[in-house]
Amino acid sequence: MRMSKHSLRLYATGLSACALLACGRPGKPNTPGTGEEEQVVTVESCRQQIADRQDELRAENMDVASWSIDDAPQMADPGLTEQQTPETHRKYDGRYRPLTNHPGCTTADLYYDKSNTRELNPKTPTPYIDGNNDGKWTDRSDYGGPNKAPGHIDGDVARIDGYPCAAKQYTQPNPDTSKPIVILVHGNSTRPHTWERFLLPLGSEISATTEKVAIKPDTEVRDQLAETLIAARYQVLAVDFRTDRVAAVDPSGLGAGENAAGNIDHGWATPILQSLIKAVMKNNPGRKVALVGHSLGVTVVRDALRRLYVEHTKGVDGAINPFPQVSHVILGSGANHGVSTYDAGLCTNNFTMRGTIVCEMGSRSNYVQTYFHKPLNGPKDLFATPCADGDYAFGKTGQCGGNVVKYFTITMTDITQGSNYQDFYVSESASRIDMPGCVVNKLTTLSDYDTSGYFNKGFIANHFGSLRSSSGLKLAMDYLAR
Repeated sequence: MRMSKHSLRLYATGLSACALLACGRPGKPNTPGTGEEEQVVTVESCRQQIADRQDELRAENMDVASWSIDDAPQMADPGLTEQQTPETHRKYDGRYRPLTNHPGCTTADLYYDKSNTRELNPKTPTPYIDGNNDGKWTDRSDYGGPNKAPGHIDGDVARIDGYPCAAKQYTQPNPDTSKPIVILVHGNSTRPHTWERFLLPLGSEISATTEKVAIKPDTEVRDQLAETLIAARYQVLAVDFRTDRVAAVDPSGLGAGENAAGNIDHGWATPILQSLIKAVMKNNPGRKVALVGHSLGVTVVRDALRRLYVEHTKGVDGAINPFPQVSHVILGSGANHGVSTYDAGLCTNNFTMRGTIVCEMGSRSNYVQTYFHKPLNGPKDLFATPCADGDYAFGKTGQCGGNVVKYFTITMTDITQGSNYQDFYVSESASRIDMPGCVVNKLTTLSDYDTSGYFNKGFIANHFGSLRSSSGLKLAMDYLAR
């Protein structure tokens, strides 16, 4: 089948999000409305699960103490000082970049920066107008714009001591400091507007046939997580991985080995979030911090926490143990155990970040633990919920300062479990964390998709439904209140 250039661009962009999805059921489903009991998660149940899992591993002669939680050698810092270019991308892609030469660690030309005006910066392509003026999402009709949602939530560029990269800080006129500070972590090919209200122009159609649904778009605007959290008096930040900068560092044509969609990998995203978490915690030592990740953001959240913890255990100057301050880790449509695009061959045929992110995630249909997941999940997911019992993390006890971290995954149910997936990119088993008693793995129904039309006119509305559907948003808010 011949595809137009426009269709190829949309397809490439959709595949970018593929590296960001999944979820599952740890036994029986817990789909809203089915009347089934929710999984029991307590300190006692989690400690029992940890003990049981350790017994299983000992019976298999597995030495948990020898399992490395260091960065995978395949992802080691390339040790270069110059910034990446399309000609040098293979030296950088798939590797952790230090912030000192990271092309995505910049606050230049931010669409939500109130000081970014035509008067002060005549050449800016995205001047601040109302806080949601990212040209890709508001001006270009092929990406679903313009956004017709009125009354965009107020915010500005975050200015945080110790954090040099970009984030949007939402204005909170009435903060409740007894609640955790919430950090929102977007997925591939998107930016902070992932968390905000969106409305297609009247008469638009949603194009979600890839995910086997026909959806009529919203005719009235719905608040999303950013608006809902602010109304509930949380203080909220949204990290910005500057996916708009990828075109300058990766080959960005429509060829099979290029990255037109602006995909990023963990080597790009994790160091940025790692820096933000550390800065927020250091500047707010008496506050808990909740992390909400979507798609690629799910494993970036978990990876950033792991790397902070590893720095702490190695005594790196200025390092912190993040787990005594983390309250919740809420994960929507994350690829904790594989993605569909691995099976499509992107890992072996694409050497830009579009391919390296898929290599890091592994196969959805025939998952074998990847080099990236190995230190993150540990043996049999034993390391996947650090401090869920207030004590145990990455093979060691006494690591949490007595703080219990609450873990929650959300994904769309499979049409037929294990074989027929409505979400094009992930499945229940791909995103589930397999530590019953330590995590709540929740499923939304097959009708809980994002009807706003966000992301290429709803191209992957099922994937975004875990946190942008009314049901998914409610699940996240309810769990955050626990």
